[in-house]
Amino acid sequence: MNQVITPETLYPIIQTLCADDYNELLKKMQLNQKIINDAANALHKIIFRERRVPNGYVRNGKTPTGRQKYLNPQTSRSISDTHHSIVRYSKKSYEQWLMFIKCMLYGLSLRKSASEVGISTTTAFAWRHKVIEAMKDYQEVVKLSGEIEVDETYFLLNMKGPWKGKQMPRSAKKKGEPAVLRGVSNEHVCVLIALDENDQVLTKVVGQGNPWKDDIFDAIKGKVKAGSHITSDSKSSYFDIAHQLECSVTQIPSGEHTKDEYSLGVINNYHSELKTWFRRFRGVSTKHLEGYLMWFRFMKYLKYQLEYDKHLNAALKYVISNHVSIKSSDIHQRDWPIDIFKPYQYLS
Repeated sequence: MNQVITPETLYPIIQTLCADDYNELLKKMQLNQKIINDAANALHKIIFRERRVPNGYVRNGKTPTGRQKYLNPQTSRSISDTHHSIVRYSKKSYEQWLMFIKCMLYGLSLRKSASEVGISTTTAFAWRHKVIEAMKDYQEVVKLSGEIEVDETYFLLNMKGPWKGKQMPRSAKKKGEPAVLRGVSNEHVCVLIALDENDQVLTKVVGQGNPWKDDIFDAIKGKVKAGSHITSDSKSSYFDIAHQLECSVTQIPSGEHTKDEYSLGVINNYHSELKTWFRRFRGVSTKHLEGYLMWFRFMKYLKYQLEYDKHLNAALKYVISNHVSIKSSDIHQRDWPIDIFKPYQYLS
């Protein structure tokens, strides 16, 4: 358990600091307080955003914990400023949420994050998925343009999680055990990834095994600006899709790495970083795969668009101010994004 810091134990330590170290400590303390204040301000603004609640709510006192309440005079409905935010139903402080989001940015495990924040691993798991849920809006506003690279990558079907009282489509496998079927099959979950010259990224689960053209088109339509240029592999589907999107296309021949000045080098590097990042979790359930893809994509967004010292503040503001309606009880009840029985239909 972490040692509790009190003023009596802290003051002697501060007195031993040199001037430079003291100024650095003071700067960090002021920065953290500013982040906490910004988080509170962002939270208070949620209620006035049209997509959160209808207009017409007015201030109506405070909750027992000091949070602002709002009332709709016409319906007499009362809500607090945490309505549809990640901290709704939470009894924990903003400081703990700040620390947890920081743990996520640093890539700490659930057990380590729980220890740092002072919560259980079960709560840490629920918090992780609430934060991920808040990140999903980033993809909704993505509009790829200019030079765009498109390709797929694959994840082996993972059924990690509680199965008590349910029928698994196959017997449980040990960690690291290979697929039942050889090659790319329905046991592999296909993830479409597209990124443009402005570092905007789109990720989407598009099925099992080799993807169908319609599934790719459904994932990418409305997300690409007409007149852009698409670079893809040699699948004929991409040629047709590019023309449907009113884009030009260059396809890299099978066995080649480039064509003219075009290649898939950037997206292949993204795939490599993604797979390396996923290894730290030692298995992610396919049920939650799309959420973890959102998390990685958001991390890349911070890296591409902002300086490092602004990551935490930006992440906190974005996560707290976004709409989240998921409850802890909803997490394990999510639907599978694919048919988990399909690969094993031949098994008796």
